[in-house]
Amino acid sequence: MRPRWPLSLLLLLPAACGGGGREEGNATQSQIERLSTPQAEKQDLSASARLQPLSPEDLERGGVLGAGCAFASDGRLLLAAAGGAAIVRVQGHALRLFAAAPVGPTGGFFEAPPLSVSIGRSSPAGTAAQEASSWPARITVTNRRTRMQQELAGIWTCGA
Repeated sequence: MRPRWPLSLLLLLPAACGGGGREEGNATQSQIERLSTPQAEKQDLSASARLQPLSPEDLERGGVLGAGCAFASDGRLLLAAAGGAAIVRVQGHALRLFAAAPVGPTGGFFEAPPLSVSIGRSSPAGTAAQEASSWPARITVTNRRTRMQQELAGIWTCGA
């Protein structure tokens, strides 16, 4: 004998299973995935090794105002060194570096936990101007964590 279902139960069954009727508040699978997995912001990893121009305040706070040597590219001061320290700006923050090798007219090598910076003259011919000399040079900035590098051509100046 076949079971007989009450008519009221048969009318409720489609609504309980999600079929029929209005579907307000129901989300599709793609909507759920999109909302539950937010889009990660795309980060520019190369920015972690990209030098930014130094301000006079950076030089003063870093103790390298009137520095012994400096690197500039396109007229922007990117590194200033005095004694055994240097200062650079990366991702909006001034960073103090320490000399890992002698710093002088031929260049220098600087380190801090996240960065290493190498500067070397690219030509032996320089220009002298009022107690300071300048040479064409290249700077290489390496972020040790992200392995990103930036290389720039510019002018290395040492002197008063």
